[in-house]
Amino acid sequence: LTPDDIETGAREILRMGPKAVLIKGGHSFVEEQGKVGDGDFDGGNHVDVSEGFAQDYLLMSREFAEEGKPVKDRPRLCDGSRGVWICNDRYETIHTHGTGCTLSSAIATAWSMGQSERDDFSSGGKGEKVGALGSMYLVDACCIAKAYVNAGIARGVQLGKGPGPVVHTGFPSSHQHFPTVAFNAYSASPRSFLAMQSYRRAQTSQSEAVTLGRILPIVETVEWIEKLASTSGVEDIQLRIKDTSDYATVLDRIKSAQSICQRSGVRLWINDHWKAAIEAGGCFGIHLGQEDLASCVDFGGLDEIRAAGLAFGVSTHSYSELAVALGVRPSYISLGPVFPTSSKDVKFYPQG
Repeated sequence: LTPDDIETGAREILRMGPKAVLIKGGHSFVEEQGKVGDGDFDGGNHVDVSEGFAQDYLLMSREFAEEGKPVKDRPRLCDGSRGVWICNDRYETIHTHGTGCTLSSAIATAWSMGQSERDDFSSGGKGEKVGALGSMYLVDACCIAKAYVNAGIARGVQLGKGPGPVVHTGFPSSHQHFPTVAFNAYSASPRSFLAMQSYRRAQTSQSEAVTLGRILPIVETVEWIEKLASTSGVEDIQLRIKDTSDYATVLDRIKSAQSICQRSGVRLWINDHWKAAIEAGGCFGIHLGQEDLASCVDFGGLDEIRAAGLAFGVSTHSYSELAVALGVRPSYISLGPVFPTSSKDVKFYPQG
């Protein structure tokens, strides 16, 4: 089966009446054909041809996918109605007995945890409406369940004869087991953006990666850029233009901001307006939210940003959005909101 076959099959099943379909990946095609390690083997476009990664496909009805969606009229890459390829590195082990049963049970459990948190809060209970848990919908639950299964496979051991069972662990807590959302089944591992490290990590790390400043002010005007660019301790500034969508105006403001930052030795990040940032030249990086990321991907923008040599940051507010960001392989990932905020209309709850 090719990825196109899988996607077609999911659509056909969805037309039969269910609200969502998850088609689970299995053994790689080269394993099934006994061709592991055979460099001359060509599996063509088989969905599991790779020995390197495993992937499942989730498709949801448009109405069902709207549940929990922050901006109803703008798509995200983790929206189930688009079709979501959930991928992870394939483990070299035979101890995978029970992966299907474990996956389905873990999905149901994670999904119910999110619903329980939302119900408790809405009924006046003690639920804290924690962002990551209160925002656990079906796509998020699938990502958490896949991480749970991955952790179990990684710790699998043989019990008796034959393949051993998946080990049951706790709630996924390691990035090593967390899956990514791929744009399609053929691009599970795109080229990464400029590597960066946090200010705190740089204090003890021997890495030569660029260090992100201790703080990253986010401002809406060139006037604020001018005020902050000469402030001691500010190494990065993000320009977030929201009062106009006129391309010429945006381009002019970015050029003015970049001129100021260049004189002050400060790195300029541009929020959302990636095309204008590339045309302006001299900017250090781009930061996109989930909706603008989807639009950028649809227009082939990630390749243009890579070609321009710009750093790249992505906002996340839930487990599925985190899986999307990991699949992009950005310079950094923003998690939030950490605390309640009145500075913008945030559709997710504090993750604190």
